[in-house]
Amino acid sequence: MAHSQECPALSAAEASALSLAGAIERAGVCHPDVRVAAGALAAAGADVITSGQSPNPQLTVGAASVGKDLGGRSFFNKTFDHSVRVDQTVERGGKPALRRAASEALREAARADLLEARRRSRQTVTTAYHDLAATLARLAETEASLVLARAAQRAQGLRVKTGDVAPIEATRLALDVIHVQGDLRQAEADSRAARGLLAAMLGAEAQAELITPTDSWPPSARETPRDASVGNPASTPLSDGRRPDVVAAQSRLTAARESRDLARALKTRDVNVGLQFDRWPISQTNTSGTGNTVSISVSIPLFIRHAYEGEAARAEADVNNAEEALRRAQLSAYSDLAQAQSHWAAASARRVLAADELTAAAEQVAAAAELAYRRGAISLLEVLDARRSLRAARIERINAEADAAKAAAELEAARFTVP
Repeated sequence: MAHSQECPALSAAEASALSLAGAIERAGVCHPDVRVAAGALAAAGADVITSGQSPNPQLTVGAASVGKDLGGRSFFNKTFDHSVRVDQTVERGGKPALRRAASEALREAARADLLEARRRSRQTVTTAYHDLAATLARLAETEASLVLARAAQRAQGLRVKTGDVAPIEATRLALDVIHVQGDLRQAEADSRAARGLLAAMLGAEAQAELITPTDSWPPSARETPRDASVGNPASTPLSDGRRPDVVAAQSRLTAARESRDLARALKTRDVNVGLQFDRWPISQTNTSGTGNTVSISVSIPLFIRHAYEGEAARAEADVNNAEEALRRAQLSAYSDLAQAQSHWAAASARRVLAADELTAAAEQVAAAAELAYRRGAISLLEVLDARRSLRAARIERINAEADAAKAAAELEAARFTVP
């Protein structure tokens, strides 16, 4: 029987140097959805044991014709009717085997559900990890921008004192500093939220403030996984039922069919067999005793009011629902793959555009603006606009890198199949 593993405590050292591989491995045990699925698998294993058990026999001990004069002999020879009876229900129609087969199919479905929970947890944790890394990168970029803005403000203040520029120029730089400070506060709040989300997925809420990604940023460029093209649903690798959610749906369909056969088997009457031993000793005070007797009885139900028509109809409906659930799971698997491929293509193109063109162009414009401003060729407003454009381009590159990494994780999860 499967049991859920204990989620180990995350030490401060592990939290402050958390790799993506380590986060994924921990999520495979500690993610809340994984733990729920593991518990369901353990329960399904217990159901298999229960389903394979035959009814227990029933023992009945009784006494009858008990009078005032029981005689002075031993208890077994006292003058009243002693009875010992054993009843056993005999199931017919293959009910035990059908019941166990249905439970075993449900256990396989629960096992596939656990794999599905781990598949999804891998994607969500990878997404949360890259979100946190991107948030910290945006925070570092904003902190660097604030340092530069304050340095420019100090330098401008000295020029105002010497009369080189008008005081309004210093005010404009002060406004720019305030704007960057607001961005910094937002980036700090985003990093706290991202840490909390990742910590919750890893069962490490107490160490949320310490969690720090160690994987390099930006992540290395990801190539499109093999066989990433979208084809007809009938030919896609996912339509063969090997993704965990499809496997689970197939197993539940098998269980529904076994349960349907079990409902039909209810029309085969079970037999209750009873064996009884009676002892009513004969004595001077009980001359009507019968001595020792053995009786056998057989009882069967009479299908007068119903013959389990409702159970059979319900089981048939369950099979139809399970077939529809399987079709939905197969369609969802194909749809997820198509969507993931679309997201990957868009995110990959956006990353290349942001890294190779947008940021480079913004850096050139900002450098030219700084040089022109030092030479008095443009106004302070123009150079501030160039600085803001550069900050926005760098933030856009960080976001594009994160989205590409998350899209790669989505595509990997969409293509995951049961080994």
